[in-house]
Amino acid sequence: MADNKEKVVKTTKTETVSKDGDKTIKTVTTTTTTTSKKKKGWGGLKTWVKTLIILGGVLLVVNVLIFFTIGKVKVSSNSMDPSYKLGSVVFYSKLSNPDFNDVVVFRHPERDTINPQSIDKNYYTMCRKFGNWCSKSELIFQPLDNREVYLSRVIGLPGQIVQIKNNVVFINKNKINDVENSKYAYLVVNNGILNPTSLDSIGLTKEGMSVGEDIFAERYLEYFSNKISNNESMTIYSLTASAADKLSKFAVIKDVERIVLPTDFFDRTFYPYSESKHWNFSNFGPVAIPQKDKSIPLNPNTILLYRRCIEVYEGKKVEVKDNKVYINDKQVDSYKFERNYYFVISDNHASSNDSRYFGFLPDNHVLGVAL
Repeated sequence: MADNKEKVVKTTKTETVSKDGDKTIKTVTTTTTTTSKKKKGWGGLKTWVKTLIILGGVLLVVNVLIFFTIGKVKVSSNSMDPSYKLGSVVFYSKLSNPDFNDVVVFRHPERDTINPQSIDKNYYTMCRKFGNWCSKSELIFQPLDNREVYLSRVIGLPGQIVQIKNNVVFINKNKINDVENSKYAYLVVNNGILNPTSLDSIGLTKEGMSVGEDIFAERYLEYFSNKISNNESMTIYSLTASAADKLSKFAVIKDVERIVLPTDFFDRTFYPYSESKHWNFSNFGPVAIPQKDKSIPLNPNTILLYRRCIEVYEGKKVEVKDNKVYINDKQVDSYKFERNYYFVISDNHASSNDSRYFGFLPDNHVLGVAL
């Protein structure tokens, strides 16, 4: 290594005179001192450059690690309200495997095909509501990486059995408690005008109380029409239990009741969209969640539940002929799945697009777990 210092030599002479009798003795002492000092020039600058290079390298490594391990997404709906507010930013781990009760960030499974002319753009939802009314020329097909990002909570893991009975979730026949401040659909009967200022006083807004458009269907309100008299009106709101209790104390409010739909109330927007199931947001299942390398029996009844998984997510040809199931032109009575799947339900049960609507969530659509 080159020496970055220069030597400085200093010589000092000292004369001493003494007498010894009649003689005069003169003594000369010479002292040489060598010191060194840093050279002026490029040495200091080189040290700074080395430091900056090291710091730059560390920052680069950190940024690369963050890019591959941490992501962020802006909440675009009220589906996880009040846990995650509309417009807030959520960071998520790209390396974590989803577990029960985790909030996952995922690409929406049904956003592979959208209709830009419809309100929510979901082609499948519009077809289920109104029939296959839109021509193929109006559709846009989106690859996985271009689909909208959603948040929801993992309720069921691969291989488990999920069921909803009277709004209560069961996993493998065990009751699952709601997360704190879960929101449900409530039927609110009033005999006067609900003042927005009054709502502010208990921390509510009309936007935060809004429900999914499916719950606003006329037949829902028609079903409960016997609960009101001529001078009354009713609305369906998305509320927590505590908010419902506060709202019930308003003078213009006659009744606030959490909606529980009966088992014979069929809603064609709920998975698997078949009258043979008669499932709705209050009563759903039981249904087994597909697990990788595990087989599930198939017949004309169960194929309703798993056809999209096999056909769309795993790329197999599926047919039902003469009450028999065929996969890739071969008759089968079971199927071994190639992926893991999850069942997700958002905290805002009354305003969400989750597994009750689109079915099972494939593992390759999951971006990560919210931090």
